[in-house]
Amino acid sequence: MNTRIPHMLCATTLLLAASLPASANDFEAALSSETAQFTFRSDSSLIGWGGSELGFGLYYNNEDDYVGKLSLLQRRQPSQQTPLTLGVGARIYGGSIDTPDKGIFAIAIGGEVRYTFPGKMPMAVYLTAHYAPKITSFADIDELVETNVGFQIEVLPQTTAFVGYRSFDVELDNGDNYDMDDDRLHIGIRMQF
Repeated sequence: MNTRIPHMLCATTLLLAASLPASANDFEAALSSETAQFTFRSDSSLIGWGGSELGFGLYYNNEDDYVGKLSLLQRRQPSQQTPLTLGVGARIYGGSIDTPDKGIFAIAIGGEVRYTFPGKMPMAVYLTAHYAPKITSFADIDELVETNVGFQIEVLPQTTAFVGYRSFDVELDNGDNYDMDDDRLHIGIRMQF
């Protein structure tokens, strides 16, 4: 296993996050007993296209698998008139699987469905999904599918807690399926700046 790849992914993600201006709007940490995912999000005006959500993420597990994520998501904000919201976007994945020694690079399309329960402590249930078919999956994979269903509650102003169930699977170029998240259940927090 080339140990430089995970270190390069970590350094790249940290550099991208550090380049965000002071207006970066949130940081998210999602943890389970075997996985961790850290995500920085900001408005997409950083790349000259405002109105969307731009995200930089790093996912890793106790099997020494690392995946960097670059996301762009367009969605409408919920309101009392429209508590059900939809979002669409794209995500780029780049990383490595330790055993077997495989590289990951994929361009996925995806979306989000969210229902927000308004109130003094707003709550929401959500489903996100991203799919990279063979035509946009490179390196040592033929397909990538990531889904996440969860529940969140705003526990303090600008602080949200959530619990979710994630499925993160890749089809390797030898035909085997590899599950990046054996634990699946995770908890986390999201803090807005």
